[in-house]
Amino acid sequence: MLAGIATALSSPLVHSALMFVLLRLAYLISSSKLLSFFSFLPLGWLLLCSMTYPSVLLIKQLEDPYPTIKVESETWLQTDAIVVLACNYVEDNDLPFISRWPNCSMQRNLYAAQMYQSTNKPIYLAGGILGSKDAYSQAAHNREFLMTMGVNSHDIFVNSKGNDTETEVAALAEMVDGKYISLVTSASHLTRAISYFEDYNIKVLPIPVEHLSRKNVEPLLGLPNASSLYRSERALHEYLGLIYQRYLR
Repeated sequence: MLAGIATALSSPLVHSALMFVLLRLAYLISSSKLLSFFSFLPLGWLLLCSMTYPSVLLIKQLEDPYPTIKVESETWLQTDAIVVLACNYVEDNDLPFISRWPNCSMQRNLYAAQMYQSTNKPIYLAGGILGSKDAYSQAAHNREFLMTMGVNSHDIFVNSKGNDTETEVAALAEMVDGKYISLVTSASHLTRAISYFEDYNIKVLPIPVEHLSRKNVEPLLGLPNASSLYRSERALHEYLGLIYQRYLR
């Protein structure tokens, strides 16, 4: 329930419009000039979230703590296994195979497959059935992707449980207990994911992918755009998730 609310409210289009309507209604009831002024602040926030530089600053705080670990790096070779967190998959066989994967899933799985080609370390997956009409779990789909990329099926270990980060990590913890893992997931998602694994005393090497900001950015002016709104939404989703993780669960 809380996860669904957080997902809906993480969109600047949703929470900005909601706050604007609520504040305007409060102004109409009270006729307070102060409320009239504050009612337009959500629209200013929406404008900031839809611009490139503010949205980049919003997500960089989540992505920058984790340095890039390249496939050829020896750092991750010290780990015992590769863990790939699920994102999503579109069960539509009328689409080409490659079109069924959102960018987050594509990058996580592809990078894990590249890592595997170097060492043949085992790969662990989790994730249940997400869509009401889906027939297979996210873990099963990710297994299919990795096998298509040349990963040996005997080196893939699957637990088809978990419908969010917390429950997915719980499912994985059963399989990687006592192991030092390379954790492959979106850069902005790592803070929350690592903390869940640490709850199970599992040592984690962060492997960030799917960066939504560059390492070096300079202030710039630009028009509002959909890409920046999406970047802001992803950042806000993670911040709300961190609030839940630290204070509400």
